Amino acid sequence: MNANVVLRCVGGILLVVGATMSTAFPVGLMMGDSVEQCFGVLSSAVITMLAGGIAVWFCRSTDLGFREGFGVVTFGWIASSLFGALPFVWDADLSLIDGVFETMSGFSTTGASILTDIEALPYCLLYWRSMTHWLGGMGIVVLSLAIMPILGIGGMQLYRAEAPGPTSDQLAPRITTTAKYLWGIYLLLTVAETLLLLPKMSLFDAWCHTCGTLATGGFSTRNTSLAFFDSAYVDGVVTVFMFLAGVNFVLHLRALRGRPLFYFKDEEFRAYFAAIATGVVTIGLFLYIGNFYDRDLATILRHSAFTTVSVITTTGFCTENFDIWPPYARCLLLLLMFVGGCGGSTGGGIKVSRILLLVKYAVGQLTQSIYPRAVANLQLNGQGVSASIMAKILGFFFIFVSIFFALTLAICAFEPNLATPVAGIDAHPLETALSASIATLGNIGPGLGKVGATQNFSWFAPHTKLMLILAMLVGRLEVYTVVVLFLPKFWRR
Repeated sequence: MNANVVLRCVGGILLVVGATMSTAFPVGLMMGDSVEQCFGVLSSAVITMLAGGIAVWFCRSTDLGFREGFGVVTFGWIASSLFGALPFVWDADLSLIDGVFETMSGFSTTGASILTDIEALPYCLLYWRSMTHWLGGMGIVVLSLAIMPILGIGGMQLYRAEAPGPTSDQLAPRITTTAKYLWGIYLLLTVAETLLLLPKMSLFDAWCHTCGTLATGGFSTRNTSLAFFDSAYVDGVVTVFMFLAGVNFVLHLRALRGRPLFYFKDEEFRAYFAAIATGVVTIGLFLYIGNFYDRDLATILRHSAFTTVSVITTTGFCTENFDIWPPYARCLLLLLMFVGGCGGSTGGGIKVSRILLLVKYAVGQLTQSIYPRAVANLQLNGQGVSASIMAKILGFFFIFVSIFFALTLAICAFEPNLATPVAGIDAHPLETALSASIATLGNIGPGLGKVGATQNFSWFAPHTKLMLILAMLVGRLEVYTVVVLFLPKFWRR
């Protein structure tokens, strides 16, 4: 691997992160923070940009290859989380591990938090916390593609390492143009949701919750998340935009180009819509049978729709404590955490397209067991899926599930606080370990038990937090990008 070009690219990413971080200073002052409260975030921004500028200045290599692409994405994310943690360490008195946990959770759009009193934070930190979501949603690296031509570096290798989903459906022949299209749609949706939330929120709250929605992250400015506002209108708007954020952005572009019906022509979108509809209806039915909300059908549908969309898109916003819902609802939500959003969306998880192709592959194998001479023709949207892509999906699924179980076992083995009740919540050690694993690996945020909708991750021991930080990174970068760095073959020429 050419370390010189990797450092140069990471430096470019840090320049973007630092420049964005610096905007928290004037925002904090405008919202009423003192200069002392904002000094930490300003100093952190200067240090971040200085580090990035030094890397860009002294590292002149521009020979970006396949291996370097993986390195840039992974190390870029790590560097961004390390430098992005500085404001939390200085202004919120967090330990470095806690600061990195919060920042990695932001950049990876997980939304898991170690903060116990969010509303006590100064506005500049709340703003920066939300901006980590916004940057991570579409991808720091994809954003940085806009400055790569200035550095003299091509970006296709980065896009391939960064792009969520089994395939990268390009929008344009040039990667810089693709990045502009993606971010144009992202900005359009950001402005639209912010404006729609203004009747019920301040501009600051609307912006921060929009960042959490479109990035499918779930960071809120309130301790009780969106339940604080107790508004059916807010829940409805956020539900719609969470749904849109979980859709492949290629479909949004085609809709803007005058082809809105293309949504329902897409197999993945139909499967995504069907999964949500099933969750809303069946969870709503069990809530109705269990006499939750006094059988108020409108309230039941409101909360079942919001929670289902929030979980499957891996957003993690909460309006209700779904940890007290019937066992069926909790089990279904846990399964939806594995599914995640569509490929090419800002959502995490395994992705609907992978699940759909795995189901088709399994059905094809069953068919071949009955008709041995039958030729399996695996297709998605009428196009054949090559054996190489299917092999990558099978490999991804195996590695993802293996990491999930390994992380669960590690939490059960090494977390000293797992069996201790917290905040009146029974421990449920296995439930907590399982949901904490998928909540971080799938970039969900809240889980069940001691990491449920009304809890956080602050009680984990430092070594467990480090494991969960790595899980968030692996999940956000689609497993292969990070895991491949642990193979000795990767480092051999």
